[in-house]
Amino acid sequence: VDKNTKTYSDSVKYFRQELPQVRWAPILFISAATGQRVGKIYFEGFYFVEPPPARRNGAQAKIYYCNQVSVRPPTIVVFCNDPKLVNDNYRRYMDRKFRESLDGFEATPIRWIFRGRRAREMMRNRSMNGDPGDGGSGVSFPFPHADQ
Repeated sequence: VDKNTKTYSDSVKYFRQELPQVRWAPILFISAATGQRVGKIYFEGFYFVEPPPARRNGAQAKIYYCNQVSVRPPTIVVFCNDPKLVNDNYRRYMDRKFRESLDGFEATPIRWIFRGRRAREMMRNRSMNGDPGDGGSGVSFPFPHADQ
């Protein structure tokens, strides 16, 4: 791309016009080839400063990612290796950091759901309609009784 003094402003204007549904998101111009401004990607998101504390036996929770799945009330699903390893103190810490980093959540109840790795793997590995070529060994969803 040939760059001039208007390249940045023209690009921002183009993206804002073409993607109005994500106008809240910051626009970052980075280079995968040179690595220029790549560090800004990680700083723009919400993150927790302290990792979850380890238990006496050495087991420690690992938080993989979070998703907001509902808005009334705001519901955040936290995917981790084992929800039992995330103690109440750390859950309150997450809630406080979340509220500090985002405006508008001061008086809003936030529902936190913790899901472990096993629940994710079971959802991922279940066979709804079977595999192609297996003769239809799966379950007809949403009508499982239709197979009989």
